[in-house]
Amino acid sequence: MIRSSIKYSILCGLFLVALFWVSMRFGSNPLLDIRHFLFDLVIYFLFIYFAQREFKTYQNDGFLHFWQGMSIAFIVYLPAAVIFTVGMLLIMQMDPSMMENYRLGALAFLESKKDVLLEGISQEEYAQRVKEIDAITISDLVISSGLKKILAGFFITPVVSIILRKKPKQS
Repeated sequence: MIRSSIKYSILCGLFLVALFWVSMRFGSNPLLDIRHFLFDLVIYFLFIYFAQREFKTYQNDGFLHFWQGMSIAFIVYLPAAVIFTVGMLLIMQMDPSMMENYRLGALAFLESKKDVLLEGISQEEYAQRVKEIDAITISDLVISSGLKKILAGFFITPVVSIILRKKPKQS
């Protein structure tokens, strides 16, 4: 169970790193766009699905208990998130312009929502949010992104485990 899960975990982590790099290179900022979180759910679904299906089909005679599915998924998404986090850190360290692009994108997003935000918060709170964006570090972004990846895996895990579970018939 662990060997096949680790294989899919490494592939998933590398795929997430590559997707992050490609997205940043082509002008889409995965750190600001909610659609990337939804895409993470799809990616995790696929990698967890194939890891569970491989275990179910080739190692467990066509059966998969819910707890086995949850265990496999955990072994897939947690190391994948760590691989992504390390990869993201290396990419951000090698290309400091990505940090500046993030800041500019975050400030532009905040400015575009200024009227709506000012209905719910004061001008001072808005100014504080601008200062927080200016003060954000690479470490802050990497930790935040890693936690979002873990959260995406956490959400999708029970779904895949329920879809693929199959218990042996009780006699």
